[in-house]
Amino acid sequence: MAARFRYYNALLRMLKAECPAAFPVSVRRVKLAKLEGRCWKQGKKFHIQIDKSLDESRSMDVLIHEWAHARAWNHRLDEAKTDEAFNKLAHDAAWGVAYAEIYSHYEKQFTHTAVI
Repeated sequence: MAARFRYYNALLRMLKAECPAAFPVSVRRVKLAKLEGRCWKQGKKFHIQIDKSLDESRSMDVLIHEWAHARAWNHRLDEAKTDEAFNKLAHDAAWGVAYAEIYSHYEKQFTHTAVI
């Protein structure tokens, strides 16, 4: 089973080594009813969940997206009172920069080996 998602697992190892967040990040593939992925901070740890029904390629896209949230997290996200406020704050310029940095690392490691 692990071999089936070997590039996803390699991406996760790369993210932990080359694109660390301010706190440790726990990543799990789980059944999600309405979302492809989500990220939240609990104390001094980030949690990322990826919908396990996604194929490997889409799981990798979602992991990059969610990891950017962990990398760009700021205290304003902890104070958001509504989903709308949270989503607006969560996709700000800092998130965009984090996403671009992560994607640059991804391209260097994965696109040159034609894995996807």
